[in-house]
Amino acid sequence: MAQKETILLTGATGNVGGAILEHLLQTTDFNVNIVLRNAPRQIPLFHERYASETLTGRLTFTSIPEMANPGVFDIAAASATAVIHCATPVGSDSDWVKDMIEPTWTIDHSILTAAQKSPTVKRVIICGTFLQTLGPYNLFEPTTTITNASYNTTTFEEAKAGPWLNAYMFSKTDAERKTWAWHEEQGGQKGTGFDIVMLLPPMITGRSPQVGFKPKSGPGGIGRVYQALFENKTAEDMDSIFPIFLDTDDVARAHVQALEQDRVPGNQRFLLASPETVDLRSVVARMRKEYAEVAHRLPDVVIDEQGHGRRKAKLVKVDTSKSDVVFGTEWRSAYDSIKEIVLDVVRWEKENETARVASTRGFEY
Repeated sequence: MAQKETILLTGATGNVGGAILEHLLQTTDFNVNIVLRNAPRQIPLFHERYASETLTGRLTFTSIPEMANPGVFDIAAASATAVIHCATPVGSDSDWVKDMIEPTWTIDHSILTAAQKSPTVKRVIICGTFLQTLGPYNLFEPTTTITNASYNTTTFEEAKAGPWLNAYMFSKTDAERKTWAWHEEQGGQKGTGFDIVMLLPPMITGRSPQVGFKPKSGPGGIGRVYQALFENKTAEDMDSIFPIFLDTDDVARAHVQALEQDRVPGNQRFLLASPETVDLRSVVARMRKEYAEVAHRLPDVVIDEQGHGRRKAKLVKVDTSKSDVVFGTEWRSAYDSIKEIVLDVVRWEKENETARVASTRGFEY
C-alpha cells in the first residue's frame, strides 16, 4: 500500500492554523505534521482533541522551539508533499525590527530552503494578509481599487517607528517580496522543485477551533471583535472594526483547496475577501433578539444603517475577480461568522465556570 502524502503545517495552535488542521483531517486523506514551539505543553492538547488521528499516526508533531534558527524545518520538510505556512511573529513594542520584521522573513526563508532541499515538496502555501495589498493609507479611498497585483507601500522607517500595524504590514509585505525574489533567483519552480501560492485574507472572524482556546483581545479579527463586544462595548468601537472580512472556515477551505495544483495555479497571489462588509452594530442587535441567553452579555446599541452605508461608500474598492474564479464566491455572512465568536466566548466562560465550581467543591469536606 502506498504511503499517504504528508502536509507540513505551521501555526496549528493559532485560530487559522487550527481551522486548517481540522479541515485537513476531516476533508482530506493527507497525513499532517504540525510544527510546535512548546511541544511538551501543546502535544497533550492535540492528543485530547485528535485522539484517533494521533493514535494512528495520521497526526504527528515536530518540535521547533525557535523557528528563526537556520535549518530547523529541513527534517520535517524532507518527507512532506506540501507546506502550509500560517505561523507569523506578532512582535512586541520593544523592538519592531528584531521581534517582527526580521524574523518574519527569516522563518519564511528557512521554510523555502527546507522545501528546496526536500525531494517531495511540490508546493508551499503561505498565509499572508490582505494588508499586503492595502495602504497603508488608502482604506478610505473609494476612487482606488486594489487587486491581486497591489502591494502595501509602508516603508521600513514607518515600520520601525511603529505602531504594531505599520510593523506588521511591512513585515508581511517585505517577506512576500523577498519570497518571490528568492524563488526567481533559484530558478523558479524548475530550480526549486516547488511552486508557491500566496493567500491574502482580510480580517478573519468566526469560530476558534484551535486547542487551548481562550477568549482575549488582540490585533486579529477575533480578538478585535471580542474587545469591541465584551470589553469596550461602545458603538464607536464597533464602528471602527476593520470592515473587510472572511470567515475562519472559508480561509481554511481556501488553504486546503490550494493544495490542488490542477485546480489552483501556482506562483500566484490571491486576494480573498467577502463582498459583504462588517456592520457590527447590526450583528449585535440581531443576536440579542435571536439568542436570549447571550443578550445580557452584549452591548445594547442602536443600529445605524445610514452610518454604516456612509462608511462603506468611503471604502477602497476591492477586486477579487481573479480569486473568485479559483475559489468561488460562496462566503459565510458577517452575521454567521461573528455569531460564532460570541458563542465561543460564552461557551468557554460556561465550561470554565463549571470546572471552577467542580474544583472548588472537590475541596469541600
